[in-house]
Amino acid sequence: MQHKKMFEDRLGELEVLAREQGLDFFPVNFEVVPFDFMTEVAAYGLPTRARHWSYGKVYGSQHLYGTMGLSKIYEIVLNSDPGLAFMLDTNPEIANLLVGAHVFGHVDFFKNNGLFTNTNRRMVNDAMAHALRVDTYIERYGLDVVEHLMDIGFALDRHIDAHAGVHRERYPARKIVEKEQKDLPFADIIGDAKTSVTYVVEGDRLPPHPERDLLWFLINYSKIEDWQKDVLGIIREESYYFYPQFLTKILNEGWASYWHAELFYQWNGVTPDEYVEFARLHAGVVNPGSRFQLNPYFLGYKILVDIEQQWDKKRKEWLEKQAKGEKTEGPLPLTGREKLFEVRRTEDDISFISNYLTLELTEELMYFTYSDLQPSGPPRPPTKDTQIILKSRDHEAIVSSLIEPRYNYGVPQIVVRDVVNNVLYLEHTDRATSFLDRPFTSQTLAYIAELWKHPVHILTNDESGKEVSLTTKPPT
Repeated sequence: MQHKKMFEDRLGELEVLAREQGLDFFPVNFEVVPFDFMTEVAAYGLPTRARHWSYGKVYGSQHLYGTMGLSKIYEIVLNSDPGLAFMLDTNPEIANLLVGAHVFGHVDFFKNNGLFTNTNRRMVNDAMAHALRVDTYIERYGLDVVEHLMDIGFALDRHIDAHAGVHRERYPARKIVEKEQKDLPFADIIGDAKTSVTYVVEGDRLPPHPERDLLWFLINYSKIEDWQKDVLGIIREESYYFYPQFLTKILNEGWASYWHAELFYQWNGVTPDEYVEFARLHAGVVNPGSRFQLNPYFLGYKILVDIEQQWDKKRKEWLEKQAKGEKTEGPLPLTGREKLFEVRRTEDDISFISNYLTLELTEELMYFTYSDLQPSGPPRPPTKDTQIILKSRDHEAIVSSLIEPRYNYGVPQIVVRDVVNNVLYLEHTDRATSFLDRPFTSQTLAYIAELWKHPVHILTNDESGKEVSLTTKPPT
């Protein structure tokens, strides 16, 4: 009990220091939990969530890797108010103190980054309610039926429209509008003006504009039962909750890593031996990554440190010119720290990398683009045996290769284009730059047709770049 009190006191010191340095975060509830529980939260993404076989699959692999010592989850922190964070009970105290400092950075980011402004801060509680509702459906309709519906939902859960928002009304109903029209051109000038009334149907087309939120469209316009709409709505709502985290992974982890390092550099409550252990742990967090795997902690941290240095340099040079009576351009630059807080507030990964991954930094990190030696066909994940060739060290090519996977929730952009005679027409709008994997496409179209209960068409490109239309009929 005394040891726990000492740990809480030291964590409190770090919290005070974090707020003194300008971090602005919700109160944080820390839970020290065993390995099995930590792995379960990591698999579900939340402490409690509607059960599905895919979570068990993730849990099994993560538990195996952790047991064998191949990976370790040090912390999990959730976007909520108050913040909620989990630490391993087997971590040494210094590791959990580092985790605490890291968490303060995350919760500050959740509270202040623009993408998180309208997120559901009560999702931890809402997900528990979701799980209970799904359990009632499982009892009523059977596990296999409900899990199959959830399979469909998870196949479509990234096909949402983040800009439209999670809470939307159906399209306006059809309405007839009267419009006046002159019978003859210039008739009003010659004094023989006659008018007629025409009737125009508005809102007749379904959808009235290309619809990016495929899951929302199917929930609202397919002929499915209310309980099915509820399950799909749960999946869609939770997908919106996780979307900002997907889009800010590099910046968010970089921000938390920057602050756990900064707080430990300034904190006088750590012993020399503990500091050596902290340095070892920090180096493990911000390592460059493996051959084919980018480490978001490393890249985000390196860019943020570079931003701070560059802006401090700009400010120093500006002040030196002013002191010498030389002409200065623009207003006094922000300090490096002030610039970091601005970046934290306004950027996502796409803009963060585009704006701040400089040519000099890509050269320092020795980044390059590559391709494997496969003869043809769509891209496939590399393995340790994959033979690669260096394509380019061009800075723009490197930036593009980093940001392209982060567009549109990491999936091809599919829109609902039209409904004609109950047939659903979809279009792959970025087909010139992205490729649809045929087996996955066939299965996903089958899922959509099952919900729609009528044929589904999609316009896309084949392997050669030629435009093709694929059709799937609902199961009989």
